[in-house]
Amino acid sequence: MKNLIIYCHPNPSSFNHAILDTVVATAEAAGHEVRIRDIYALDFQPVLSAADIVAFKSGVTPPDIAAEQAHITWADTITLIHPIWWSGMPGILKGYVDRVLSYGFAYRYGATGLEKLLAGKTMFIVNTVGSEEDNYVAKGIFHAMEVLADNTFGFTGLEILAHRFFAAVIRTTAAERQAYLDSLCDLYAVGTPALISVDTY
Repeated sequence: MKNLIIYCHPNPSSFNHAILDTVVATAEAAGHEVRIRDIYALDFQPVLSAADIVAFKSGVTPPDIAAEQAHITWADTITLIHPIWWSGMPGILKGYVDRVLSYGFAYRYGATGLEKLLAGKTMFIVNTVGSEEDNYVAKGIFHAMEVLADNTFGFTGLEILAHRFFAAVIRTTAAERQAYLDSLCDLYAVGTPALISVDTY
């Protein structure tokens, strides 16, 4: 299995980075070939520009976009790891989606309507949130996030196999955070969770 892990958090000491370490260990233990795309480390330009649109229309894909699309093409499955900020993904990641999942690569319209060009690939999503789980469940926010993710990535044909939310990570104990990591062991059936020391989510 070729597993592309798309990771988005600016702090290398964050719990999200502990999740990344755990996911990599779990994927490798399951026999996956792993590639990591660290959006912040890449210093990815998130703004879809007029020049990008002109380039797409002329049949030319900007090099930074083409590089990310090549990784997605390589992958059998994509694992997306990011915090939830203001009820959504970090701005740099939203820009990544805007630019990389472009028309003609991730989807297009043909004679019979929408063509989902990433069909056949699977996806796993792991998110952290700062507030307590009850706040998100009672208001239906987690469900709304699942629907939004499915509408976004499902539009391209990606099949989301699991969407995990880890709540209140700002205030959880080390033991509670470790339990979150332990719960990732079944993400790809097997794995070894990482020990963690974090200062933020």
